[in-house]
Amino acid sequence: TTCGKPYGFYPADNCGTTYFSVQFKGENDQGFGDYADGFSPANSLDLIGVPVSGCAVADDFDHPLGDPAEGRLAAALGYRATSSCPAPAAVARSDATALRSPAMLPAIDLQLAKPAWRQSRIVGADGP
Repeated sequence: TTCGKPYGFYPADNCGTTYFSVQFKGENDQGFGDYADGFSPANSLDLIGVPVSGCAVADDFDHPLGDPAEGRLAAALGYRATSSCPAPAAVARSDATALRSPAMLPAIDLQLAKPAWRQSRIVGADGP
């Protein structure tokens, strides 16, 4: 899953301060540019943004990169051969759930919010 950023800018210097205001919206050759929330593989458990073909696969730290048994490479090779994804891995979700358990981190709330400058939203003079 990506964060998205269909907007662009050119830096503008003004009295020693450089401003990066949004100046254009990027689009592909087909006129598509509505991906402010990014892209997610179509088999994602938590679909965010625009769905695209492909597979959401958890990181596999048990196999070296380049090993055909490594999770993401195996999923890519399988997708290339069959156009189907493996079942979405619940590993990432169970790890996140385990980290939120009071026994693991009693004083930390792991809900992460994007800071305003990473939310890919256009803000006008009247606010968002």
